[in-house]
Amino acid sequence: MALVNKLQRGAAPQKRTAVLHLTADLALHAMGREVVDLAIQTHRCGWRPLVASAGGSLVLEAERAAVRHTQLPLGTTSSYQSWRNRVHLEKLIERERPVLIHAHGFEVLGTALKLMTRRHLPLLVDLTEPVVINKSTTKLLHLAAARGAFFRVPSLFMLNHLREDFKVQTDHLYHIRPGVDLQWFDPSRVSPERIHALSNLWRLPEQATLIIMATPFAPGFGHQMLLEALHDLKDTDLCAVLIGQDKQHPGMRAKLERQVTACGLEGRVVMPENCMDWPAACWLSSAVLALNAMARGQAPEILAAQAIGRPVLVSCCGANAELIEENKTGWLLPIEDKNALIKALRDVLAMGLHRRIDVAECTRAFMEEMFPMESWRDSLFALYDRMLRTDAPRQKTKRSAA
Repeated sequence: MALVNKLQRGAAPQKRTAVLHLTADLALHAMGREVVDLAIQTHRCGWRPLVASAGGSLVLEAERAAVRHTQLPLGTTSSYQSWRNRVHLEKLIERERPVLIHAHGFEVLGTALKLMTRRHLPLLVDLTEPVVINKSTTKLLHLAAARGAFFRVPSLFMLNHLREDFKVQTDHLYHIRPGVDLQWFDPSRVSPERIHALSNLWRLPEQATLIIMATPFAPGFGHQMLLEALHDLKDTDLCAVLIGQDKQHPGMRAKLERQVTACGLEGRVVMPENCMDWPAACWLSSAVLALNAMARGQAPEILAAQAIGRPVLVSCCGANAELIEENKTGWLLPIEDKNALIKALRDVLAMGLHRRIDVAECTRAFMEEMFPMESWRDSLFALYDRMLRTDAPRQKTKRSAA
């Protein structure tokens, strides 16, 4: 814990000055948000965070906080471009002398492993979402474990994913819960101006009961089932905001738009690509949903909703159940069960003022206990300290499962 104490005092250790973060991009998604938050926290505690990525909408925020960003297409599948990336990164390492590499996401693991080996630096592999199971991904994860890389996952689901699905054998596999900035997600700080601006941007109908779902537009994420449920709830004032993109599955947005028309839901469904003000969005909503049948390793929108004081409706899939307190902060629903969803939505509509206040107090207390940003930050800094005190971090020897 020596490193944590030094960081908390704001003193920069003499030889532990910089951390190199690698990630595919800094777009407005969960991983990009986490990378920027961690880099900012690292800077505030006296270290120098260096971030390399393909860029994105969060780069400006990072640079405003004095985080140094290098733009490289790290998510590329081109061998030539991967070689160029490695050359640029080796020059960056030679110049800035980082003491460790923190790789966020499987996409950058290959590059990170080569840098780890060539530059003799400790490596932390941060895996927040499930990885496709095949021979190449398994081989790469086993190689990382054999070379002594450390692994961090945000949920027990991801821990079991690596241990059981990939048979990763290492003593350095750590479960560190994600953290939420409870000051930013403080209901008292959400001004009427922010609420009004977001309501106008989304052209929300007045006096409607709003629900939000923010998952990628892709098969298996529950959008079609939700639209069917809304069609069956035409006797209510329920409206939905579906926040997402279909970059991985082009045409999915158009398919959902056609379903909105076929179900007669025009004016009751809004589909923005991004949300720049999550506290205001959660404040406007009566509930936030995650109805995925495809497993996810974490769901930051579910944590954000509970931090503001809103209940959540989640499917019993992936890490969702770990992020709520069932029957207290939200509903845990069977996968792809439309009838259960309709019942839960009617329960949301029926909640009175006193019930909503009780739920808000419960959700906020749950976040303060289980997912504070300070706990996430200090746990990662303690892991950095452990990595830097490990004498043989890159030996090609198999370890027993943790």
